[in-house]
Amino acid sequence: MPPLPLIRLVVSSDGEQYRVVDVTGARDGSDVRGQIFYKLDIPIESQRSYFIYPSEIGSFALGSPLSDRNLFSLCQEHGNPSGFLKFFVSHSPNGPARQQESASVKLCIPILRISSQ
Repeated sequence: MPPLPLIRLVVSSDGEQYRVVDVTGARDGSDVRGQIFYKLDIPIESQRSYFIYPSEIGSFALGSPLSDRNLFSLCQEHGNPSGFLKFFVSHSPNGPARQQESASVKLCIPILRISSQ
């Protein structure tokens, strides 16, 4: 199969924060999957427990997990430079990965406002 032309994907592992993944030059679904996992900072040792689902902005999974073949076919047939294809990456189709396994950690620091009277 010829490598993919200029194609960008939009991916999320929590349905709130999104990343753009450039899969230009990928030769198969395994290459695409690897680029998605890399961009989401999913460690190699954890990748086997993650699935890639079709999705839309603000949604979790909209269908079954994609095989490498299906993932590559979607990229070939519908992928474009503008990020038309969107994917949700998680252990489950119904929600984000468990917090302790999430690659990113959010720190919330409250801001105190002192008013003078």
